[in-house]
Formats: sequence, structure tokens, C-alpha cells
Amino acid sequence: MMEKFARMTLEGIAAEIGISRTTIYKVLKNRGNVSEKTRSAVMEALEKYHYVQNRNARNLALNRRYPIGLVGFRSRSANYFFPRVREGSRRALQEFGDDGLEVFLAEFDVEEPRQQMGQVERLLEQGVKSFVLAFSGEEVIGEILRRLKEENCRSVLLSRDWESNRDGYYVGVDYYRSGLLAAELLGKMLSGEHKKIYIPVTREYESNRDIQARLKGFQDKLGAFPGCEALPVRFGLMEEDQIYQEVVRRIRQEPGPAGIFDLTYRLDVTARALRDCARTDIRLVGFDLFQEIEQDLADSVIDAVVYQDLSSQAYLGIKLLFEEMCYGITHEKRKFYSRLEIITGENLCYYL
Repeated sequence: MMEKFARMTLEGIAAEIGISRTTIYKVLKNRGNVSEKTRSAVMEALEKYHYVQNRNARNLALNRRYPIGLVGFRSRSANYFFPRVREGSRRALQEFGDDGLEVFLAEFDVEEPRQQMGQVERLLEQGVKSFVLAFSGEEVIGEILRRLKEENCRSVLLSRDWESNRDGYYVGVDYYRSGLLAAELLGKMLSGEHKKIYIPVTREYESNRDIQARLKGFQDKLGAFPGCEALPVRFGLMEEDQIYQEVVRRIRQEPGPAGIFDLTYRLDVTARALRDCARTDIRLVGFDLFQEIEQDLADSVIDAVVYQDLSSQAYLGIKLLFEEMCYGITHEKRKFYSRLEIITGENLCYYL
């Protein structure tokens, strides 16, 4: 899928609400005689379509456009990813759309990473020279970045970095630090007596440096909490049924865990196993917020998640590229780490 996002123009708003552009202009400039009913209708439409007056008249007069390609993935286990990214792109358009920003959105299947190269090539053919890229896989992302370098393109890696990403930006989290934070959460929940912590890990761990960094951060920090001890890590979990069965098996064994640090990225499945076994007393900490776990957080089946704001990451990635293209602003800093947030049942309402 590929689509282009653009801001609603004043002409488009006029056509949508059946009021002339001249009348809308009078409302914007507070000139002329306009009835209160018409004024209210215009203001309501301007707010609905997020219209802001142009701040860069030169770009408008010259009809300058600044296209950015945002290539994200769709995934069964992370179906929240692309909708959040789209939110960030809309926010960027609200701020910079009148200065000439255009965003071309494209998706690829996370199970078919080479599709991302195809989407990038199609955008290059359309004249796009700046890209925000979700991480597909080391081999493919490496090829893409080399291709973009050949074409003198700008790039931002979103959410996951690549060790050879020296020419572009990275916007995402510090994964090692997120592991430290998760260990601090569980450690403070469980410290005071001898407690075992179970760690189920997806098979992706073998090739994913970010999951490796999270686990290492967790293991390094856990030693600071006397009495807390990690059980042998359960690697290689893949499908939903396998994750569920393994969690059920582990919590029924002796000694049973007092806490679970979830690295399967299927917190909904782990929480369901705890509910089905009537073991909601076991502390559960993981990552990210998505619809399937909202009730589990509200009910404290999941005690806390470490959260990264994907919408803000996408917005910042687009902003960095746009500022270079439009304003000539460059940044010596290349890594922009998102703030890590903790969500529990008590503050969940602020994130919905």
C-alpha cells in the first residue's frame, strides 16, 4: 500500500462546506460583514481540518514542495505500529503542510522485509529524496541505506537503529536502558525476600540486537535487588499457542515465578495465561501499549509497561528531514532517544 498525505487547502475546505473562499478569507482576517452563523461554520471547519495560515509565503508563491517517504511495516504481533506512525505524520503535516511538506506513506509486510526495498524504489521514481524508514532487517536495511547514499538522499531510521547508520538519523529508544528500567520496576515490586523471575523470549532474539540489549540491561540491573533471581531464560518462542503453553507450563512448575519479564512482545498472550491459571498475583512487566492489553493493564494483570511514543518518533523523524530541506537546518547530533514512560492501570487513561 502506498498513499500520499496532504493538508486540506482553503479551496478544499470551501468546497467541503459550501462557503466561498472569499468569505472564509474575511473570517480569517476579521474583515467585512459575515453573519455569526457563517462565522461559526467556518471556524468549526477550520478546526476540523486543522487549517493554519501559511507561514512561508515564499514557498507558497514558488509552489515549492518537500516530499518525504515514510516506509513502515505491518505486523500481526505489532498491528499498532503503522497507525501510530500515521498519527505522527498527520501531526507533522498540521505543522509544516503549509510550508510545502508532503508525506508519502508506504507499507511492507514485516515477514517480507525485501518488500521495503521495492517501496523505496517506487518512491525514488516519484522524485522522493528523503526517507523515514522502519527497520526491516539488517541485510535489507543495509542495502536500502547504501542505495539512498548513492542517490544523495536523506534518511531517518525509526524505532530501531542499525550499527552502520552513520550518515542518517536515528529516532527511537535506548533499548539497553529500557531493560534497566524494566528490571527496576520488577525489582522494586518483588524485593525483600527470595523471588524468582521468568523471562520468555521470542525467537527473534537470535538476530535482533535490540531485544538482546533489553535482556542484557535487565540482567545487569536485576543484581541490584537482593532476593530477586532470574530463572533460566526461555528462548525461541514463536507462535501464539507456543507462548501461551510455555507460560502456563512455567507458572505451574515449582518453584513458581513471582514475576515475569516479557520479551515475546505478546503481552496479551502472557496475560491471558495468567488469567486462565488464576495467577494474577504474579507480577508482569513488558513493553508497548496496544488495544489488546488495555483491559489487562486496567485490571493490573499486567502491572506495568515501558512505553515509547511511536507517534512522536514519526513526527520528529519527519521534522528533522523537513528542516534540512526547507530551512537548511542540520544537526550534529544523529541519535535522538525517545523518553521512556511507564504506564500502569492508574495512569492508563492518559494514553488512550
